[in-house]
Amino acid sequence: MDITLIALAIFILLAIVFLTLFLFKSINKKSFLAEDGSIFDNKSDLDIYQNLYDKTKPLFGSDDENGSAQQILGFEKKFLSKLTSEGFPDLKTIVKYRKQFKSLSELINT
Repeated sequence: MDITLIALAIFILLAIVFLTLFLFKSINKKSFLAEDGSIFDNKSDLDIYQNLYDKTKPLFGSDDENGSAQQILGFEKKFLSKLTSEGFPDLKTIVKYRKQFKSLSELINT
């Protein structure tokens, strides 16, 4: 019985130690908050995201905000509509907008 009690006490003590370490680690963890509410672990990731967010913000605005312009940041409204809501149902549609995809890739990677 004494061995069982000692083993149980050691198990509980170890559980408390690991729980304390886990809580201490999560409390001291710094996080960085972006303008839109996204959370990042380091400042450099936040800066990259925030820069990209600022550049692409008009792409995801509603049609009312953008008015009746045919293009937004050089992208066709139909392409943006497919990108954000409709999707690309087949290869033919993707090939049709290949230049738009390339421009979007260049915008994201700069």
